[in-house]
Amino acid sequence: MEEWRQMRHEMNRRVYEAPKFTGHMSREAAQLLREAKDRIRDGKTADYSPVTPKVMRFVQQFFPEISESTVQRNRLEIMNCMRDREKETAANSQFRTCMAMDNNGMITLFMRKVI
Repeated sequence: MEEWRQMRHEMNRRVYEAPKFTGHMSREAAQLLREAKDRIRDGKTADYSPVTPKVMRFVQQFFPEISESTVQRNRLEIMNCMRDREKETAANSQFRTCMAMDNNGMITLFMRKVI
C-alpha cells in the first residue's frame, strides 16, 4: 500500500525542466542588441518623446528654471513623484513625495510630512 502511495505521489509531482539552450538567437534580436551596444558606445541615450506641458508645469513647481534636457534625464523620478503625489492627495495622506536636485542636475525623491 505504501509503495502505491509513493508511486502515485511521484506521478502527480510536476518537475520543471528548463528549455535547452542552443547558443543561437534570432537575427532580429541580434540586430537590436548590436544597435543598443552602438548607442551605449556612442554615449547616446534612448530617444524620448517631448516633455508634455503637464509634466513641465509639475516640475516647475519645484524647480522654476529647469531645462527640458534635465527633465528628460530625470523623467523616471519625475513621473514617479507625480504618480505618488496623486495617490497621496487622493488618500488625504499626511505625507507628500517631494523632489530635490543636486549640483549635477540629478533629481532624488524624498518624503515630507504635511504640516
